[in-house]
Amino acid sequence: MSIILKSLWTRKKQNGWIFAEIAIISCLSWFIVDFLTVTFYATHFCIPAGEFEKDHLCVGQLGIVRSESASEGQDITEEEARGVYVIRDKLATMPEVASVCLTPDYLGANLRFYNWRTLALADDTTRTIGFSQFFYYQNEHFFETQGLRAIEGSPDAETLSRQIAPDGIVMTRSVAQMLFGHDHVMGKRVAMVDTRYEGGEIVHGVVGYHTIAGVVEDVKGAPNERYPYVVFFPNPGSGASAYCQLLVRLKPDADAKIFVKQLTPTLTNDFRAGICVLGSLETYQQHYDKQVAHDYTMYTTLATVPLVLFGIIVVLGTLGTFWLQIRKRTEDIGIMRSFGAKRRDIFLQIWGEAAVLTALAVFTGCLVWFQVAIHWDVLSDGNAYGGSGRETDWVSQFWPHFLIVSSIQYLLLLAIVTLGMVVPTLIAMYKRPVEALRHE
Repeated sequence: MSIILKSLWTRKKQNGWIFAEIAIISCLSWFIVDFLTVTFYATHFCIPAGEFEKDHLCVGQLGIVRSESASEGQDITEEEARGVYVIRDKLATMPEVASVCLTPDYLGANLRFYNWRTLALADDTTRTIGFSQFFYYQNEHFFETQGLRAIEGSPDAETLSRQIAPDGIVMTRSVAQMLFGHDHVMGKRVAMVDTRYEGGEIVHGVVGYHTIAGVVEDVKGAPNERYPYVVFFPNPGSGASAYCQLLVRLKPDADAKIFVKQLTPTLTNDFRAGICVLGSLETYQQHYDKQVAHDYTMYTTLATVPLVLFGIIVVLGTLGTFWLQIRKRTEDIGIMRSFGAKRRDIFLQIWGEAAVLTALAVFTGCLVWFQVAIHWDVLSDGNAYGGSGRETDWVSQFWPHFLIVSSIQYLLLLAIVTLGMVVPTLIAMYKRPVEALRHE
């Protein structure tokens, strides 16, 4: 290490440019790395213990087929909409199907902008929590078809799917624990609040009150959401709509992919009642993946393109800088080779210099970003959506969050720097010592 530090200091002028370059890139790209890290963590690792079983769940999209003379924007009548129930009941009679339910289109394409609301204690509206709001049709076997499991002490899923009070709601375990400190909350009252700023202060205005009818195990509102804060509300309307979805729960011995493959070719012919038709049927995972890809294409592109551009700049800049440096050090490498130094030792020394230089530059860049993060509170998803930093995972804790993302930032830039110095270093090392000593 002392040799590496001494070599870096001896060439401090040459190393100054690459140090400044990496430090600037580190500072400017920190937010992008932070966003991608948290999104990846939330999508692939934040799976609640109560997440429902998806392998035997299918999603069907209903639609309408009108005659050419009918108006395109014309609303369907209540009588016409009854075809929805005919299609539902026909699916339910199939031997592979365990249960079917109608549900609003909450698994639509716009998963990123699901309906986010704020809930508070009825007697203390300052204690709030953000949650994802989903609606369901009553008497449609929603909770058992979806696979949501009621916790101990709560009415079971079948009971929750039936008619409950107009102001009743069903929440996940995490919502109950965050609001009350425990999950034995059946019958308690909560307030839906509207949070706004007035005169520089946060004001919570009550929109309405609700009674907790039941609690189910945790489930995420969206695939990239790490907070399992979800509340289900009974839809005030009926399920007789040609623009809702069908959830199909298959029996344990059925294969969802085979089931969908067998029905798809004749779907619009076999599952049609009046003007209502089952337009598509997918496995839950296929539907989710497609909707997520549709919704996040723009956002991932906006986040990834700058990172790729930064990476190209770093690679090209580092490659050019190290190429020039190693050309100047070719004679030194020849001397080291003539005294018996192994290629491995030479490479490790040069790579060690690059690693130390990158570490110092990244530390400087992250130190600058630290000032931004601590004053503006811009850590990705650190205190977002009503979490208030009260969660125990690393994303909500400032220091673990900052240090983990900074470490990932360092490893990423170190990989890019290594890529930039490998080629010119290998070229210089594999020259014969005599040729290296003659190099100008």
